[in-house]
Amino acid sequence: MRILGLTLAAVVAASTAPAFAADRVSDSELVRASRCLGLAKAANLGTSDPTALQAFMKAQGRGRDPLVQDRVDAAERAAKSQAGKAKDTLRASLIAERDGVCKTLIQMSSNASAGAPGGG
Repeated sequence: MRILGLTLAAVVAASTAPAFAADRVSDSELVRASRCLGLAKAANLGTSDPTALQAFMKAQGRGRDPLVQDRVDAAERAAKSQAGKAKDTLRASLIAERDGVCKTLIQMSSNASAGAPGGG
């Protein structure tokens, strides 16, 4: 009877694991979000609230491979640097990226976390 109970518990745990794993974004999506965070923090592009992206990055960055974390950090630094040096057309393009693609990413991530177990 004890073995049956343990087997049943293992099956239930294995079947629920994919549901929790689905809430984790891919490494490339995390790097893309990090670029967005760099753009949101860039003073040269005007005001933007990076709070939602920071929370997303913190939650999604947990348990990542150190090489992925290095890519994430580099993407944020590069975006901030690029934005700091941007003039006219490039600046407008970066603002459009931050206010378009990046806002969509934030909305998708907040919708995913709202539907996730324990999400708000």
